[in-house]
Amino acid sequence: FPSLLSNPLVPRATMRAANIGLSLAYACCLAIVTLIGFSAITTGAVLLIQGDNYGDAAEELNPGADFSRLPEACVIADVIHSSREEEDSHGYRCYDDYSYIFSYQGQRYKSRQDGVLRYGGVCSGSQPRAPVYIVGEEVPCWQPNTRPVAVQYNCGNQMCYKVFDPEEEVKIAKDTGDAMEAAGLSSLICGLLCCGCCSPAVWCAGKNRVGHASGPPMPGMHGGPQPAAVVVPDQHGKVPDGQVVQGRVIGQVQGA
Repeated sequence: FPSLLSNPLVPRATMRAANIGLSLAYACCLAIVTLIGFSAITTGAVLLIQGDNYGDAAEELNPGADFSRLPEACVIADVIHSSREEEDSHGYRCYDDYSYIFSYQGQRYKSRQDGVLRYGGVCSGSQPRAPVYIVGEEVPCWQPNTRPVAVQYNCGNQMCYKVFDPEEEVKIAKDTGDAMEAAGLSSLICGLLCCGCCSPAVWCAGKNRVGHASGPPMPGMHGGPQPAAVVVPDQHGKVPDGQVVQGRVIGQVQGA
């Protein structure tokens, strides 16, 4: 666009259309950058609030009073395994997810999912981590003393019978709240930088670029330099005093 707009041979209508197109392109870039910034700010604010509330609620829990051990042990009836890959700034990470089907007094229940890091890479070519429990193992169980049960205890079944210690569940909930706050703060900072720095930079770049591309008015246009008039000598080789011949002001030119 800039080379096109600075060419004096390009028609004025073409220059105007190219200038409008360049302005629209920068306007679209500015709108996209601003939208990304506001989205990051909104996401960061939501995560900060939710993480703070989640962590504060976990701090107030009392697992010793909220749960009690069942009088009989639970028996692991089945182990459900799956794997997943997650990508972050450091590359891929492979996780093994386990959940356990256990029985208590003839009834079967399902535990919450337990995710463990297997390997700092893709899952293919690596062996799964060993599960916490194996089929047939007798394990301690807990039942809630009050209802409704706080979401931070992460119940895996309607009765909220658990094969994982509620004390550990509270620690996990606190860590989850801290992680949500950290992610929210990072997103908020990125959004503020995007709106406070990137958006003005795009706006200034677009303004300067379009202004530079427009260039000075072409000769003969309104506001531009006017071409010098050339006066042809008469038949005697004379021109009036003060006229211009080939861009030079002269007094009088005599013929040969």
